[in-house]
Amino acid sequence: MGFRICYLASKAAPDELIEKLGLTKGNSVEEMPAGVWWAAKLENSGWTILWSEDENFGGSVQAEIAELSQTHQTYICEVNETVMWSSSELWEKGQQVWKVTHAGDGEDRFNLSEIGELPENYTALKQLHFLNQKQEEENVDHIFEIPLDLPALRIGFRHEDYLETKDVTSFEVVAPKKKRNLLSRIFGG
Repeated sequence: MGFRICYLASKAAPDELIEKLGLTKGNSVEEMPAGVWWAAKLENSGWTILWSEDENFGGSVQAEIAELSQTHQTYICEVNETVMWSSSELWEKGQQVWKVTHAGDGEDRFNLSEIGELPENYTALKQLHFLNQKQEEENVDHIFEIPLDLPALRIGFRHEDYLETKDVTSFEVVAPKKKRNLLSRIFGG
C-alpha cells in the first residue's frame, strides 16, 4: 500500500493555519492521529504541520497558501508511494520560490523536475541520491527521496515520522469544511 497524502509545513500557528485554509478544527488528541487530518506545532523546530489525507490538497489551496506565505514561509509536500511520486515546494512572500517533483512510475529512474531558485543544499542532496541510485542493484527509488528531504532538512519532519506527544504542542484533529449542495442550502441542511 503506502502513503497517499499531502502535508503542509508553515511558520504559522496551528489555529491560524487551520483558519486560513478554511478547515474546521476538531478536538485535541493525545496521540498522533492515523487516517484523519490533523495539525500540530513541532517543539524542536517551531514549524506547524498540517496533515491531509487528500494527496491533492496542496494544489487545491494554492491561493490560500500564496496569501499565508505573505507572512509565513510555507511548504507543500505531496506523497504517493503507490506510484513513487513525490513533490515539495516552498512558498514565501506570496510566491512559489521553488518546486521539485519526482515521478517514479515511468521508464526514467532519474526523473526529476526542478522549478525556481532551489536552496543551497539542493545540489549536494541531488548528487548523493543520484549516486545511490546509480549504485543500486535492487528496485529501490532513491530519487523519490529528494523532494521529501528538502523540506525535512529544514523543518525536522518527514511523512513517515511518528510524532510522540512530547514532540508537539498538541495534536488538533481538523477536517475540510463541507460544501453545501443546492438541496442543503434550500432546506437549511
